[in-house]
Amino acid sequence: MKRIFRLFIFILILIFQLQPAYASEGAVNNLNIDVIIDQSGDATVTETIELMATQGSEFYQVMNRMNQKELKMVSVTRDQTVQYAKLDNWDPDALSREQKYNHFGINDKGDSNYELCFGIEHQEHTYTMVYHVTNFVNKYQDATGINYNFFELNIPLKKASIQISAPQSFQKDNTEIYAFGYEGKVNFEAGRIKMISTGKIKRMQLFSKTSIPFAHYDTTYENKTYKSLLKDAKKGSDYDDDGVGVLGVFMALFVGFLVVAGVLLFALADQDDSRIKRYIKLSKKDKENIPNFHDIPTHHLLYASFLVDQTGLNKKYYNPKLIAAYMLKMIRDRNVHFVGEKKDYVVEFLEIPQDENAKELYEIMQKAANKENKATRKALESQMKKHYKKLYNWFDDLYMSQKKYLHDQGHLHKNKIDDQTVEDIHHTYGLYKFLKDADNMDEKKVLDVMLWDDYLVYATLFDIADEVKKQLGEVHPDYYEQGDYRPDYDTIYWSMLWANSIMRASNTGYSLSEQQVRSSGGGGWSSMSGGGGFSSGGGGGGIR
Repeated sequence: MKRIFRLFIFILILIFQLQPAYASEGAVNNLNIDVIIDQSGDATVTETIELMATQGSEFYQVMNRMNQKELKMVSVTRDQTVQYAKLDNWDPDALSREQKYNHFGINDKGDSNYELCFGIEHQEHTYTMVYHVTNFVNKYQDATGINYNFFELNIPLKKASIQISAPQSFQKDNTEIYAFGYEGKVNFEAGRIKMISTGKIKRMQLFSKTSIPFAHYDTTYENKTYKSLLKDAKKGSDYDDDGVGVLGVFMALFVGFLVVAGVLLFALADQDDSRIKRYIKLSKKDKENIPNFHDIPTHHLLYASFLVDQTGLNKKYYNPKLIAAYMLKMIRDRNVHFVGEKKDYVVEFLEIPQDENAKELYEIMQKAANKENKATRKALESQMKKHYKKLYNWFDDLYMSQKKYLHDQGHLHKNKIDDQTVEDIHHTYGLYKFLKDADNMDEKKVLDVMLWDDYLVYATLFDIADEVKKQLGEVHPDYYEQGDYRPDYDTIYWSMLWANSIMRASNTGYSLSEQQVRSSGGGGWSSMSGGGGFSSGGGGGGIR
């Protein structure tokens, strides 16, 4: 009996531990802030707050260190229908829940510290709060700009975005921007400053200087320099103050990892004019029922890469396997080949390919060649770090060509693929199963050796080249003497190795470039830490 009781208590404890931390209070599911700065330097701020409240009588937002900035709450609306009334001298302790209901006001805490407050209903509602800030722009000794912490809530916040506009467009040539307190980005977008979260959010603070003229300023900071305040703001952050040193390189690589693994994929997912979205999705049952297929679905590499994408076996946009596949094609077509031994391998450029996509890749790589038309891997990596955009553009061009090919061949009709393409996708997955299967070696032994040229290309796209290479050594040990590949090195290995080097170097170049732009105020990733102690605005808030 005691064991059962203990088990019951343990389950209860576990249940409570598994509940979200905000289950007894509430959370903001989404917070969108629109800031319009007028010519005088004043700002009108509109906050759309998707709030889930389970207790409490009011929502409050702390605005500290407002100095010469005067606050005025303009309106609060619930669910776009219920208009709140204003209460003067809001006192959260003296007002009852009934008095707060459908009302809003400002709690003046003294010393330029305020709370924006409004009554709430429980359950999920969307509140729109509008307030006005005078002298939103700061006057420094050497510049004018903005240092404003828009919020710092004490309850969970899932996602947030802020857009800031002015009579004149914010651009890189007239404004520097830095963002602190959240995982996400800050960028210039259509003449506005756009801050958007992609992960954890503690606060969202903008620090910037601008040459856009405004009439009125908060002059609290005019005996301080923007340069010194920026230096303080960067302390403890991952913005690079002193150029790209050891820490800078580390941060660049870290940012690059996030960029390549996250932001690029997210941003490029919306490029409908380049890569084609997946049209079919093979279910687990589909994959189980598709039989092995040993014929080549297509010899056209552009179409083959599309078919592999459609099977779900490739989910990357910037995919080194595509580079490796095109390198194999160029080797087989005798456009390039590897020469040398072990670490001394170099790629020799022989003849410009006829295939447009292969030609573009060939020309990108050839830029690293010496007078003998040969390039080391180190020279190629150096070239890619400097000219990473060319490789990224190659991928964009490749997917554009892919879409054009599908249209021209009649495979694509009003964003729908035809039945033949669906069959080819199934055959492609069947080929994957055939190549993966290690129990069909007798069947593979009787296949024409020339088929393996294509098999190796598909295996590279499938990312199973190592497995297929071993099978090839078993069924056709003399393959390199019979095929179009050189017998004195492992073509698959070196093609993939060089492709990964090219992609890695390009990503590093992108990361270092992004870090340099970011550190000089050109926008990019925000910093979770840093920001200094000089900003006006948020210092807490939530539900009470």
